[in-house]
Amino acid sequence: MEGRDDLTPLRALAERAAPSALPQGDASARLGAAYAALGVAAHAVGFYQQALETERARGNREGEALALLGLAAALRQRGEPEEALRAYGEAVGLFRLLDRRAQEAAALNAMGLIHDERGDLATALGYYEQALAILWDIGEQAAEADTLDAIGLTLRRLGNLREALDVHQRALALRQALHDRAGEAVTRHALAMVYEALGEPERAIAAYETTLWLRQQLDDRPGEALTCYNLARLYERLGYLREAEALLSRAVDLEALFHHPNVAADEAALVALRARRRGAGLPPPEDTTGSFPRLRPEDLR
Repeated sequence: MEGRDDLTPLRALAERAAPSALPQGDASARLGAAYAALGVAAHAVGFYQQALETERARGNREGEALALLGLAAALRQRGEPEEALRAYGEAVGLFRLLDRRAQEAAALNAMGLIHDERGDLATALGYYEQALAILWDIGEQAAEADTLDAIGLTLRRLGNLREALDVHQRALALRQALHDRAGEAVTRHALAMVYEALGEPERAIAAYETTLWLRQQLDDRPGEALTCYNLARLYERLGYLREAEALLSRAVDLEALFHHPNVAADEAALVALRARRRGAGLPPPEDTTGSFPRLRPEDLR
């Protein structure tokens, strides 16, 4: 079974274009943002449409652009991607006219996310790259790192592994310059998945282990569970069943704490892995609570 992506960068891009992240001058826009935050997309769409009409009547281009951005997010939330793309496209044009470059980049990234969700990866990549150029130019390094990681995830899924590796390494340099340890863990997790795809298990294991260490230091239990799962699956594919069992057991224990949607499937996988380990005549793994098993590089040769 393949490892799981850490989608934190994609969520960060969505949040930057979310109504709650934007100034809301009009009362209807504020109500739209409130309903969007509550997940009541139909009401949010209605209030953003009212705000859009009001701002257009006033001739307020900035208010119009912000209302369009909120409307697009609500339409996406309501499951209307084509309408959302049209609204985002209009917002991009207005933000460009107004020289609101950070908001323009946020809208472009949001358009990329919609195409990403639909599996149109090449189109998504084009929007991410447009946003990246803007973010680099204006020095928005945190958003730039998230966009780089989104690009890297897309490139890996397209099979462009060396390009993905280069892009994630650029993101890692930014995370480290910003002293963003949580972001560094996200990027290292992504790098490990690229190394796996390249057939370089030693480097993948090293990246996952560094990620685990960071996540344990940060008490990031969901992140730790995710990386434990991926490393367990990698060890299992390499035939190191005791190490794999210890990590998958840790992942399941953590997932149970926050009711992860995959906990039942992962428990079943753990039962199957234990059966494999017993069938191979191997003793159970040692308790690894608070730590994780490591292989030496020579063990992988």
